[in-house]
Amino acid sequence: MITIVAFLFVLSLLVLVHELGHYTIAKLGGIGVERFSLGLPPRLFGVKIGETDYCISSIPFGGYVKLTGQEDFGDVEDADVEYDPKDYRGKSAPLKIAVLMAGSLMNIFTAVVIFFFLFYFKGVPEDTTIIGNVESGTLAYEMGLRAGDEVLEIQSKVIERFDEILLPFYMDENATITVNSSGMTKTYTASRKLEEKEDFGLSPFYEAQIGIVDGGPADEAGLLEGDIVAGIGDMAVSGWYQMSKVIRANPDKEMSFTLMRDGSRIKIPVLIGHTNEDQPDGSKKTVGRIGASLLYSNRKVGLVESAQLSVQNTAYLSKLMLDFFGKLVTGRMSAKLLGGPIMIAQMAGETAKTGIASLLSFTAFISINLGVLNLMPFPVLDGGHIFILLIESVTRRKVSEKMKLRLQQGGSLVLLSLMLYITFNDFMRFEAISKIFGG
Repeated sequence: MITIVAFLFVLSLLVLVHELGHYTIAKLGGIGVERFSLGLPPRLFGVKIGETDYCISSIPFGGYVKLTGQEDFGDVEDADVEYDPKDYRGKSAPLKIAVLMAGSLMNIFTAVVIFFFLFYFKGVPEDTTIIGNVESGTLAYEMGLRAGDEVLEIQSKVIERFDEILLPFYMDENATITVNSSGMTKTYTASRKLEEKEDFGLSPFYEAQIGIVDGGPADEAGLLEGDIVAGIGDMAVSGWYQMSKVIRANPDKEMSFTLMRDGSRIKIPVLIGHTNEDQPDGSKKTVGRIGASLLYSNRKVGLVESAQLSVQNTAYLSKLMLDFFGKLVTGRMSAKLLGGPIMIAQMAGETAKTGIASLLSFTAFISINLGVLNLMPFPVLDGGHIFILLIESVTRRKVSEKMKLRLQQGGSLVLLSLMLYITFNDFMRFEAISKIFGG
């Protein structure tokens, strides 16, 4: 249930702000708005205020604004016709482009606003390029990367954020990574590209600072939120992943936890609990648990820095999306990495379970995706309409309505095929379904 609610929240919010962008600029530009719909036809209910029908429609996967004179497949314009002052077709090319761009810009602006409030009220996560864990059997482990290594460069490009590490290993053969390992600079080369569903195996270093789950072993033992685990038994602990490994390896054992609390070093005995985990071969494995979650270290920032960082973060993620789509078109990135509504719903549900801040971060990320994607110069998308308007403005000649119709219909077919392919990919992410198709 939480997955459905989270998905509808994300989708409804992003569609609403996108269409609100089109609506606002159209109204300011004197263009008539016949309908503002949240959801796709058929119409369920609504209210008409002035010339505009504000309504809720039955298909909850989108929304639209219907402008006076705007058609779905090409806006048929006649130079000899004198249009109504509110008719979209009679407006200037710059105003039409502004209306078309407004939806995507509103999505990008929404991401900036969300990040601003998250940074101001929650703080900014401390960036790290230090590796906290390397899973054995993965490509990263085979290359020789180890916990504690600090990533300096990928493909000779300086790395400032951990999330910059992964993408090159999906795109490039023989990708290189340079690290600082115990004071020595080392460069490793991948022997191959990552497969579509393959995990590289790296996780960033996080201090073993814990959040407490009510009623869990850590809570019952007297551990407090914000405690930093410095040791378990006679073993020193350096970081979250090392702590987790020790706990998982000792189910149902009482062990002494050395904690850093308010600058003091204390020891508290904890009876580690257990849980049964499903294994790839279908068996169960008993592992230890204490009912603690990772508590990220956030740096408090003021209004001005929150605004600056929210813009920078949105710009960074927008550039990342543009790079991704560019590599997708040129064949350097597999289309199997794309995710559709099912994956978005699943991820929305998972992030919602971890708290409203995580859900809002995910919403901002999807909002940027939607904004960037809609500006791509592809028929049917806003960017496709903008591209045609720019061509007409430069050449001072109208693209024929027949050509526009063919582009729109062809683009619709390609887009529908892509959506079906992406949805199929989403289903294939579920192991049981994947096995049916030999995945």
